[in-house]
Amino acid sequence: MKQLKTIVALIAGLFAFTSVQAGELTVSGSMQATYQSEVDDVTGNPLGMNTDISLKGSTDTDFGTVTMSLATDGTFLGDSGADHTYALATDFGTITIGNAGDAGNAVDDITPTAFEEANGSGSGTYSTDFGSGMDGSMSLKYSNSDILGTGISVAYSYYPKLDATTNNEKAASLTANNGKKSAKSMNVGIPLSGIPVLGDSPLGGAKITLGYEHSDAQADADQAKEGGTIAVVAPVGPLSVGFQKKGYAPNNTDGTKEFYKDEVIGIAYAVNDDFAISYNQYTSVKHANAGADIEQETEAFNVAYTVGGLTLGFQDAKTSNAGYSSGTDDDTRTISIKTAF
Repeated sequence: MKQLKTIVALIAGLFAFTSVQAGELTVSGSMQATYQSEVDDVTGNPLGMNTDISLKGSTDTDFGTVTMSLATDGTFLGDSGADHTYALATDFGTITIGNAGDAGNAVDDITPTAFEEANGSGSGTYSTDFGSGMDGSMSLKYSNSDILGTGISVAYSYYPKLDATTNNEKAASLTANNGKKSAKSMNVGIPLSGIPVLGDSPLGGAKITLGYEHSDAQADADQAKEGGTIAVVAPVGPLSVGFQKKGYAPNNTDGTKEFYKDEVIGIAYAVNDDFAISYNQYTSVKHANAGADIEQETEAFNVAYTVGGLTLGFQDAKTSNAGYSSGTDDDTRTISIKTAF
């Protein structure tokens, strides 16, 4: 009997030890189907679909919680476009290695919207943007969502090579894209709630966000990638208002020089817990060394309604001087049905 008790105790202890060390794996994602009408162009087949799947595993270690995530966009495991991250969360912040979650790209447009950004449904041509081209390269990132209890957040990403290459384990990119330079980006979030007087005012819920990015030019005649942004978002009851300014230059390698100045406005109103509307405006001015400056502007009206696990979205967007081409319009109307799981 004594031996039986001993064996039971040993087995119980083993299972207890195992449960502490065991990790956890979760699967989540979303499915979205859309119908889009191209007002100023040939629509063709208006139906579209996308499936996002995210695998996330985590376990506790003596140094903190380790989390691995794999997020796919439209396809599944093994695709070259998958987002891979490996993160160690400690009391002093989180250190992440991966090819996604760039600090600059994360704040390229953070103004409030009910459904999509003004240019989020294909109206206009905004292929160059603050933070664009950063995700997709292997990077080392540090982030802290609350520095010393102040509520201030910070994130910093460093790229040994901005080469759009995801290396396998025990591998390096070697001579592939060896001409590419290193890069860095960061963002800082400052809530006004911790500022005396302002924190107790209606502006106490507002937050200021700053962002910066830089990558050296590949040659003396080329243009370096560099940009900065500042955004202010203020919720007032069911109303949320945001304004953002951006200035950035792409990493051109053909000798051309160009610079962009953007202004973004977002006004969203939650009618109730299920229904929201918004007005969004995106104005981008292209300054180039050849030709006159030209302004591209997109205005969008958004509606979102959530019912029984489904989110129904609608955007009507109108763009003037699309693609920075004077007199060119690009208007779209998009209906979306999205389900998260």
